[in-house]
Amino acid sequence: MIIGVTHDQDGRVVQRLSVSTKVSIGLPPNGDRNHPTKLDHFVFLRKKKSANRVEWEADPELTRHYGEQCRELHIMLIDDDIENVFPSSYAWWTATERKCRGDGITATRRTTDKPAGQPWTQRGSGCPELSSGQCKPSRDLRFVPADFPRLGSVCRIHTCSYRSIRQIHSSLQEIQTFTGGRLAGITAKLTVRPEEATYFDRKEKRKKTSFIWALSLEVEGDDMRKLIANLTENARLFAETRKLLGSGGKVLEVVEDEQEQAPEVAAEFYPASVNGSSATESTEPPSPLETTPGSVPSNSLGETPAPGNGSRVSGGNGSAKPRACGTPSSPAPNNGNGSAASSGFNQLRNEFLTVARRVATTKNQAIGEVVEWASGGAFKYGDVGRMTEADAPKLRAATELMASGVASSAR
Repeated sequence: MIIGVTHDQDGRVVQRLSVSTKVSIGLPPNGDRNHPTKLDHFVFLRKKKSANRVEWEADPELTRHYGEQCRELHIMLIDDDIENVFPSSYAWWTATERKCRGDGITATRRTTDKPAGQPWTQRGSGCPELSSGQCKPSRDLRFVPADFPRLGSVCRIHTCSYRSIRQIHSSLQEIQTFTGGRLAGITAKLTVRPEEATYFDRKEKRKKTSFIWALSLEVEGDDMRKLIANLTENARLFAETRKLLGSGGKVLEVVEDEQEQAPEVAAEFYPASVNGSSATESTEPPSPLETTPGSVPSNSLGETPAPGNGSRVSGGNGSAKPRACGTPSSPAPNNGNGSAASSGFNQLRNEFLTVARRVATTKNQAIGEVVEWASGGAFKYGDVGRMTEADAPKLRAATELMASGVASSAR
């Protein structure tokens, strides 16, 4: 046992997974093409060593299996914590680093004086980089391909799309409602399909409407009874297996070197010119209370214009069937009752984890230390995923304590 390497400060095993495969619906500039390329299907990439850095190249095995026009991909989720499955922040990436990150309320920026990062006061709607498009919402969906299960590493797909982020995050929350908070071991279908979106054209200084390709995450069943039965059975089996293997106390981390990721993300999602306008790009940030889908801006690659002027296709509800690819896996997920109480508890737990991460970032502390402080030692970070509705009072009190601390430090 080595504290800080194989185990955390509480003596729990830290399971660190690397990213070995990248899935994307866009490609960075290459050769004669000096701009990112938007796609209406998934591409599968693997790492390769170039002269002086690690780059991504087409993965021939996955491309052969799924086909060159894949718009559906069955995946398995890796953890119960949404922030481990789909971590998020506003982020400003350059070719060498993630220069700034935040959640809309707090932010940390690397500066010449503080290269490791310092609290930044211009954030949210008051941030000029967010308004100009240099800073964007940034999320990585981490998963294991259901047709190519592999231990020790994961796949990821990056998106800066408001639409895709909202749809995937909402799907994960809905799955948790049906499964009593579980996500690990769930098999779902990641899709890319055309949708209508509104964006702001900076040159003409007005809003326009376009068709885009956006991501969504879905679980299917022949009917609601079978869907719930599959969720419940799979969750029970997965939970029993984890208990048998003694993995309940592990802390999951996905490890990816920022200097390795920076040139790839910057080239694909943060092209050098952010002041122009394209048919699908808008960097106008929505207000914190904005929920109208029609006003959601898109990103440079995460949302791609649909070819032609076909009929409107709705997204995220399974009403349209994109082209299938690969050998279908049985899409089946986890355990729960879907009650309103369960939904409220899952929202409370997600709120607790969000506030805990915000405090950890602000105070530059490990999230485990923050959780133990907020709970007064009543529970630890690794216990949060196993909590039930009976623990709601403890979670609520800890959340309120952390939130009051954030508010006072902001003043």
